[in-house]
Amino acid sequence: MSKRSKRLAKIRQNPKNVSFESLRTVLEDYGFEHIRTSGSHHTFIAVIDERDWRLTIPFRRPVKQPYVRASLKAIDEIIALIGMPEEEDDDQPED
Repeated sequence: MSKRSKRLAKIRQNPKNVSFESLRTVLEDYGFEHIRTSGSHHTFIAVIDERDWRLTIPFRRPVKQPYVRASLKAIDEIIALIGMPEEEDDDQPED
């Protein structure tokens, strides 16, 4: 299992206790780009095959559950659309 998959699984297991930094990393893993900050709200966008996803997430510790759910839903749609291949395990050294 890749590090990207492990990070996503960790957020899925406990969506009530997700740090903003962890959520940002996972969003960036799946093609989102942090495009702007307005006050405490951060906007992320992903454009894939002429379809775009926009998420605006307020900076809180931890991130509130509805924002985590919306992020997971968008990631699931991206995975279904492009079929993200599983990477090799990043923890294991290559021979």
